[in-house]
Amino acid sequence: MMPKRVAALLLVFAIICPPQVAVHGHCTRAQKQAIIIHCASYIHRDKPTDAPQPWSRCCRTVREVPGMDMDCIVKLLKLVEQEAFGKRIRDLEVLCVVYSPPPSPHHNHQVVVQTDAAFTPDGV
Repeated sequence: MMPKRVAALLLVFAIICPPQVAVHGHCTRAQKQAIIIHCASYIHRDKPTDAPQPWSRCCRTVREVPGMDMDCIVKLLKLVEQEAFGKRIRDLEVLCVVYSPPPSPHHNHQVVVQTDAAFTPDGV
């Protein structure tokens, strides 16, 4: 009788608690291939001179990967490719971030213009 109860409890627990879905790990081989093609000038050089610009085709391709998860892309590479290009591909996650500009310092300030010298605010 007891094993049946344990099995029933495990079944209920499995139904109530769905498996956790990882945010990372949803990149595709097509995305990997696109990054290898569009970012080749950065990842294939022995000593890359310039990092890709945020508006470049390379960075736009990087931002198409869910969460810009370059670890996921590196995991799709062959071991030899991981050793050769893995660090540079991971660096793309930082290099291709687009930051929004800070808000204007005068954005939240209000300007009050008083046109009538006799005007006084309520309660004064």
